[in-house]
Amino acid sequence: MKSFIYILKETLHLVRKHKFYFLLPILVALALLTLLAYHVGPAVAVSFIYAGL
Repeated sequence: MKSFIYILKETLHLVRKHKFYFLLPILVALALLTLLAYHVGPAVAVSFIYAGL
């Protein structure tokens, strides 16, 4: 958990320092997709891979 918090701090520092504010919505969307994929499990992802989508 420490490494996750460290990565989050460094990412926010990068966004603030270089004014990459356009990255924030992209990062939030990726985080939500990651949480959704973790919540539903790998079975749903495998079905999309085998379906060719």
